Amino acid sequence: MPRKKEASFEENLANLEMIVDKLESGEASLKDVIDNYTLGMELSKKCLAELQAVEDKMNVILREENGQVVEMPLELEGGQ
Repeated sequence: MPRKKEASFEENLANLEMIVDKLESGEASLKDVIDNYTLGMELSKKCLAELQAVEDKMNVILREENGQVVEMPLELEGGQ
């Protein structure tokens, strides 16, 4: 049996945005709100984990200074 394809970051983010829209509409039943909130939290964790993995990979920028390689942390605008 083929393995189910893992959703991409972009797909997870799009699904998360749809869930937020549903929750903000105020038209869902309590059961739907709970189900959507639970799924939204799972998608949020996946997105955050993927972003952290990417940030970890980019966290070291290599720059030559007088023939030596210097590691510098990645600083993103609006970051921590």
